[in-house]
Amino acid sequence: MKITKEFEFGKLHIEDNIIIGVMNEGSHIDPLSNRLLLSYCEEIFERKPFAYLSYRKNSYSVDPTVYIDAANHYSLKAIAVVSQNPLSETNVAIEKQFFNQPFETFKTIDEAKNWLTQVLI
Repeated sequence: MKITKEFEFGKLHIEDNIIIGVMNEGSHIDPLSNRLLLSYCEEIFERKPFAYLSYRKNSYSVDPTVYIDAANHYSLKAIAVVSQNPLSETNVAIEKQFFNQPFETFKTIDEAKNWLTQVLI
C-alpha cells in the first residue's frame, strides 16, 4: 500500500505500516494538527500497528506535548526522526521525554525504515 495525503502543514506518505511525514517549511505542529494526523492514521490502519517516520528535510516547529497524545494512541508503536541537522537532534532529545514508546534519530530514511520494521515485528 502506497498512499500520499496532503495537509496544509505537510504531507504523509504511507508505505505498508510506516507513515513518512514531511512537514512544510515554517509550519508548526500543534495538538490540533497532530489530532488530524492521528485521525487520518486511524482511517488508514484501523486498529493495526503502525510507526511514524518524521523526515525533517524542512525547518518547522513541533509542540512537544503532541507526543503525549501520540504516546496514548493504541496503534502507534514507534517514532523515527531522520535529519542531517544537529539542532534537530537536540530537539528530539526533548521530544523523546514526552513519548513513552521507542523513539530514535537516524541519518537516512533507509536506516529509520529498517529500525521501524524491526520494532513493528
